[in-house]
Amino acid sequence: MGAARAAELVFTARRVAAEEARELGLVDQLVDEGRDREEALDLASRMAANSPLGLRAAKRALRLGHGLDLRAGLEVEDAAWRAVAFSGDRAEGVAAFNEKRAPRWPGE
Repeated sequence: MGAARAAELVFTARRVAAEEARELGLVDQLVDEGRDREEALDLASRMAANSPLGLRAAKRALRLGHGLDLRAGLEVEDAAWRAVAFSGDRAEGVAAFNEKRAPRWPGE
């Protein structure tokens, strides 16, 4: 959102309506009232269906790569790829795809 907008919100303690919060990037999505828990669990379920090793590598790359120049960012991305490319999770993902079944991630 940028430092100036963040400062304005922090310094004024202005309340932000849901639509504006989404426009500012403070929230990713809006859900109908009363469906927040169901939607959160659905999102968590979709994430949990992926390789644990791949998710850890993606989180690390996002955390470490934020704000880096292109060269450094590509190095972070390459390290994340190398951490997963020859893993048991990758092998299981390929096997599950070829066998048309849900993967059983070893997490290694």
